[in-house]
Amino acid sequence: MSTVAIVQEGDIELELDSGFLFYKSKTTHQIYATRHPARVIGGKPVLLAGTPVTLEQLADIAEIADRRTSYRGFLHERVVYLAPNRLAWWLPARPRCVWFKSTDAIGERAGVTNHPPLVFVVERKEWSVYALRDNVRPGPGTKLCNAPYYNVWKDGLICTGNVTLPDRIDMASVEGFEDAFFRSRFTHPNNDRLIHRRGGAVRLWLDLLDGAEFPLDRLIDAKKTLADAIGNPSDED
Repeated sequence: MSTVAIVQEGDIELELDSGFLFYKSKTTHQIYATRHPARVIGGKPVLLAGTPVTLEQLADIAEIADRRTSYRGFLHERVVYLAPNRLAWWLPARPRCVWFKSTDAIGERAGVTNHPPLVFVVERKEWSVYALRDNVRPGPGTKLCNAPYYNVWKDGLICTGNVTLPDRIDMASVEGFEDAFFRSRFTHPNNDRLIHRRGGAVRLWLDLLDGAEFPLDRLIDAKKTLADAIGNPSDED
């Protein structure tokens, strides 16, 4: 569990005031909240009877949290979605170096290869990558394809391994996540159908390492749109 430090400017004394209880439905995303005055009785904190939290009170809490957690700065030109603990951006097709350390025909090999346009989706506990057939900025309805990379599962999730990821999820971490992905050692396929071609992913990357163009027409449909991959914003916590 992370340690939380409360820092105040100047000599300010804090005392227990109140507490909030949140009730969440197991079947829906509905939440009910109550606010309870708090007192120290006999040296122990005690919550007194509460009252329903109003929308105005929730708005005040949200405003305070927003000032501490929301991003402020110039917008990254490739970001397509940003929310607390959730970020999505696209990477245009371009040559980039990759490293392999596998037990198949590729073995230990590295080189600059061509890549398809990609979409990365990062959340608090996981990150994913998808490929695009068109080298243009995607929108919510853009159809995604499986990213034909080693260490990537069928659903797009990236096997992190011992890769060091950025500490924060914000605009400034885009290049950090990209570097973590491309500088990792691709060791094995996590999906039997990474690309639609004879010889599969092994033949694909052997050809790419020899200078071939990336065959965008051979990408496999992921059967989801960008909006599907990002998920329902109401799921965020």
